[in-house]
Amino acid sequence: MSRYRWREPDALADAAWSLTEHPLLSAVLYRRGIRDRDAAQRFLSPRYDDLPDPRILPDLQRAVLLIQAVRQSSRPVVVFGDYDVDGLTATALLTFVFRELGLAVKPIVPHRLHDGYGFHPHHVPRIVEQNPSLLVTVDCGTGDWDALCAVQKAGIPVIVLDHHDVHRLDWPEDLVFVSVKRPDAPPVFRTLAAVGVAYQLARALLGDRAAARYLPLVALGTVADVVPLVETNRTLVASGLERFWDSAPIGLQVLATIAGLGSDRQRRITSWHCGYVLGPRLNAAGRMDDPQLALDLLLAEDVDHAQRLARRLSELNAARQRAIEQVLRQAEQYLRVRSTLPPVLVLADEAWHVGLVGLAASKLVSRYARPVVLLSQSEDVSRGSARSVDGFDISAALERCRDLLLDHGGHSAAAGLTLPTERIAELEARLLQLASEAFGDREPALPLDLDLELHPFQISLDTWEVLSRLEPFGHGNPVPRCLLRNVSAVDVWRTQDGRHLRFTVVARDGTIRQAVWFEGGEEYERLRRMGRIDIAFTLRRSSWNGQDRVELDVIDVRPTQ
Repeated sequence: MSRYRWREPDALADAAWSLTEHPLLSAVLYRRGIRDRDAAQRFLSPRYDDLPDPRILPDLQRAVLLIQAVRQSSRPVVVFGDYDVDGLTATALLTFVFRELGLAVKPIVPHRLHDGYGFHPHHVPRIVEQNPSLLVTVDCGTGDWDALCAVQKAGIPVIVLDHHDVHRLDWPEDLVFVSVKRPDAPPVFRTLAAVGVAYQLARALLGDRAAARYLPLVALGTVADVVPLVETNRTLVASGLERFWDSAPIGLQVLATIAGLGSDRQRRITSWHCGYVLGPRLNAAGRMDDPQLALDLLLAEDVDHAQRLARRLSELNAARQRAIEQVLRQAEQYLRVRSTLPPVLVLADEAWHVGLVGLAASKLVSRYARPVVLLSQSEDVSRGSARSVDGFDISAALERCRDLLLDHGGHSAAAGLTLPTERIAELEARLLQLASEAFGDREPALPLDLDLELHPFQISLDTWEVLSRLEPFGHGNPVPRCLLRNVSAVDVWRTQDGRHLRFTVVARDGTIRQAVWFEGGEEYERLRRMGRIDIAFTLRRSSWNGQDRVELDVIDVRPTQ
């Protein structure tokens, strides 16, 4: 049975096909909510000069005045960020900006395992001992009012730059709280990542032209935090990727080079590289060792030092990949002994690293199309992550199980949780009941929204190039997903490791194209038996014998109706 629930593209009015000079491009834009030619042009060619005025953010001007005031002090500014890529890039950006203003800066990122997320009371002594003129928290601080008040009572003013939901509106009156989630924040900034918020402060302090050199950091952090790549975020990411080889920090350029992305300025860095090559390497530091390694790389001024750090991060990322594969193999073993798969998978093991269970849970959701809770189990307390599918709000479900939990938080698709180990079985039973209520008789499934139906002859490099004008791709603007009907799959073969499939697609009109199905190895027998099929796919550019070609990057197949 397919893991996906296909949603075919709706028929469009004639006017929808003329938003641009190319009908296929117009159709995708229309289906993504763009309804006139001016809006289409703005989407396809985002202009840095069209960014909204940063000063409309509440408290931003107060932050500027406070920073200007402390420039007269010889005491340092402490920048306290988060350990993920958004927090790391935001911390690095602010460090560069404050140094440019002549300030001494002490950047700090907490340890994922030892400190946890957020600014807590146990951080206060470390801040106070720095004797700073100012504390700036970024990508954290929202709701941590008690700990921040303790810093203020020590005579240290505080600025919070954040993008997380604001549940407590009782922040201290003298706190400078620059948040895009404040009730009075303008909608145009609402979806910014933390590095995007930090960049608005940089624009206000330095001006747009001088601040633009830090856009590559903004692009990386924004993509890695999986915020929607539309409107302001799209402009920031597009502008940052365009400037990557000209103005990215030395350490980031070295990381890209060591990761095989090249530094000849001919290879364009894309959002895919940010999300799947650079971001994971920076994140690996916090998951497998110490996030300070990643921050040191972003702030590196010496190429040799940057190369050593970049190689270390690449090693940690490889170790992370191996560790996740081990978690997945062990999870598969647990599942194989079950006669049927329940609508929610709840698994725990003492060997699983708490920093990796969220990534592994995401992969299991993709594989089994149902909510997954993975727990790093210890004798008394277990910590872990939950990931979900459409139709089952995992954060709301955990809230309904709060009597079993020590802590939890997140959103509809992803959450973290901590609970007494002895309550795991109760949690599983409760979640199964909630899933039964949510899904009823339906099998859980992943939504597959298709953007275009293509004829076989349209699967070409020309079409790939036309659709690539929609870059940067990411959350809110995915790579166009296409539908091809009534074709045959021949010469089906597995890769040597058995994980992937390759096959030839033959259409009724004789058109032949090549297809690759990553992680489709288990579908080998099903595909060979299916006969005429429909294929959901994206277009993929590849090279064969020195020639560029386009092939189908398969998402799913189904029998032709």
